[in-house]
Amino acid sequence: MSTKSQSGSFFFNTLAQTAGRLLYLLSRVGLPPLILHYVSLDEYGLWSTCFLLISYVSMGAFGVSNVYIRYVAEYSVKQQYDAINGLVSTGLMLTFVFSVLALGGVWLAMPLLLKSFNVAPALYHTAEVLILGTLATMLLDMTLGAFSYVLHGLQKIAEQTIVWIVSFLLETALIVLLLVYGYGVTSLLWAFLARYIFSTVFYIILCYRAIPTLHLSLGLVKREFFSRFLHYGGILQLSGLLSVFMYSIERVIAGYLTGLSAIAVLDLGQKFPVMASQVFSSMNASFLPAITEAHSLGKQKDIERLYLQGLRYLSLMNGLAMGFLAPFAVWLLHAWIGHGDHLESTVAVMFYACAGYQLNVMTGPLSAYYQGINHPARTFGYLGWQIVFIIGGLALAWQYTGFDVIVIAAITMWARVLSALVYLWRGNAQLGVRHRLFIRAVLLPGAMPYLWGYGIMLAIEPWLLQLHAERWLLIPILGGVGVVYTLLCVSFFYQYMCKSAEQAQIRQRLRLKA
Repeated sequence: MSTKSQSGSFFFNTLAQTAGRLLYLLSRVGLPPLILHYVSLDEYGLWSTCFLLISYVSMGAFGVSNVYIRYVAEYSVKQQYDAINGLVSTGLMLTFVFSVLALGGVWLAMPLLLKSFNVAPALYHTAEVLILGTLATMLLDMTLGAFSYVLHGLQKIAEQTIVWIVSFLLETALIVLLLVYGYGVTSLLWAFLARYIFSTVFYIILCYRAIPTLHLSLGLVKREFFSRFLHYGGILQLSGLLSVFMYSIERVIAGYLTGLSAIAVLDLGQKFPVMASQVFSSMNASFLPAITEAHSLGKQKDIERLYLQGLRYLSLMNGLAMGFLAPFAVWLLHAWIGHGDHLESTVAVMFYACAGYQLNVMTGPLSAYYQGINHPARTFGYLGWQIVFIIGGLALAWQYTGFDVIVIAAITMWARVLSALVYLWRGNAQLGVRHRLFIRAVLLPGAMPYLWGYGIMLAIEPWLLQLHAERWLLIPILGGVGVVYTLLCVSFFYQYMCKSAEQAQIRQRLRLKA
């Protein structure tokens, strides 16, 4: 693939991923009130418990997806389609065995699970159907989801994302329809199952269209491919588990040191920054196959260009979101949850979360680089430094300030920021990216929106205070301010932070999109 076509493919893949993630989050926001209109709180809690359970079970397959993506990308570049057949056959066998064991284990442990989650006896049958049904559906996706990851490795991410968007919109429509027709909480299960059957069928069709010689057989299962899943996948498995733990480490610390109210404040204060970071972190999914392809072809310059350019726009997009959330935290939270006893603490948590999660997302391209060049163990660097800084921060707080929710939020923010900067600094040195260039091309575009955000906030805050706007009036006001803020930031970036060549490239991309 030429540099130009690779760049275009990467652009459309990241655009599709980001748009899809945003649409998904929006579709999820409106569902709970509708569901609770037709389903009791206990039944809805049972449905939420099902997803808590399957999230733990699915941790057993963290590394599998990246094995598919990384090695399908490499084998496709080298046109080793027999190797893709062997890799997928081996992966399907491994995940099938895991799925059978997991489903059987949960079925045997069902009485203990129902007791542990304090399920009312009247809901035992419903609970069994929901738990086994959601788990079986998730395991189906874990196994046959291999075809989705193959498309990802082939850099058919836009096609994969379109299927995913249609599938969750289908699920949303079915939930509404089945609830209206009186199917109760099982409506959620049938819609969930229909979503994954639909997406799996289309992923398989798209895979065979992309690789007509795709062939699966037990005879293709080989030790060579086992080692891919056990070694490369095992390292990413450990990294993924540790990442999940560190992603919410402040809640663990707060629950232990200060109590449940602190966890609630953290959850509310982090809600918008976490959602924003999840939208833009989806851009990171496009880096692994693109970097693997360039590495397999020995195109180190392409890797450096892709890394720096991708990180630049990832920093800008996250900065746009966080640069609005941080200065307008008081008004956003007032519009969302109204005035409360812990509003001041929640605002402080939101402020700290913005910077922390922004830098956290920016480590994604470097981690994808390490995975793409077959050095996944280096991804532990960010997590290791984060642990060091958190321990140091806790020690300082214990010595000088004591612990409350704001102190804990500040400690984890600084830990994420400092560990991300150390991780990126070391990675840049290995990639040959000069630190001055990194500051100018990456950090400044991410910091610039904060200046506009706080500037606009200082300008309009006296008016907002005099207005005494109710929540429903405040929402459109903040929406309008957000549009003006975004236009100002993007215009400034284009006019003063982009050279003429980059401006021409942006115009070309926008014409292609149109």
